[in-house]
Amino acid sequence: MYTIKELANLAGVTTRTLRYYDQMGILTPAELGSNNYRYYDHDNLLRLQQILFYRELDVPLKEIQFILSRPVFQLLPALKNHQEALQKKVERYQALLGTTQKTISSLNRGKSMAENEYFEGFDETQYEEETRDRWSHTSQYKESQRKWSSYSKDQKEEIKKEGSRITLRMVTENPEVRPDDPDVQEAVEDYYVYLNQYFYICEVEFLRTLADMWVQDPRFAVNYERIREGGAAFVREAVHIYCDTYEPEGKNTHY
Repeated sequence: MYTIKELANLAGVTTRTLRYYDQMGILTPAELGSNNYRYYDHDNLLRLQQILFYRELDVPLKEIQFILSRPVFQLLPALKNHQEALQKKVERYQALLGTTQKTISSLNRGKSMAENEYFEGFDETQYEEETRDRWSHTSQYKESQRKWSSYSKDQKEEIKKEGSRITLRMVTENPEVRPDDPDVQEAVEDYYVYLNQYFYICEVEFLRTLADMWVQDPRFAVNYERIREGGAAFVREAVHIYCDTYEPEGKNTHY
């Protein structure tokens, strides 16, 4: 048997966390002493391990509680699933480390990397829940989901590569370039066409809203900040200029 302090030390969590899990009913002690001290057995240890595995995979506690309380839940299949999911995480983090090392090396040498190398290892689905919460009620989101599911794996890879190339042109690594630069504005227009071609019918005002979100939400801003400092704000300004001067026939007054 383990006291609450002993189990907390073993698992690297706080006793407060274990008390909270008890209150939730997700991890009930095996015994409660006459002094109301909590005592945990080996089954509790395995259950806590499951909770921490699911937390490591970013599963919310309420969902973990539902999963573990199901009569059909089995420990060994769950552990195998964790193993597969964690292996994918390891592979992705290794790819991200490689991207970090390549970027550092390219900056030290003063040379640019291949366009697609800037984004190796990043998971395009990591913001899917956030995007769904923000836009699931919109026709754009529904159209995007429909179109994306219709593409083959190879098509999806090519579309993502094209998006990466356009993004690099919009952000531009040259700090001397202004958001109203013709090349930047051309890249914004290409991105606008890209959205309409592969995802959904995008009105210019919706594009403006997207650009605002890229700055306001750090989870989206990082996609531009990792190219250069201030990249998200730069792109937002470039998009606003494009939207302000947009003409229906696709020609813009600044170029």
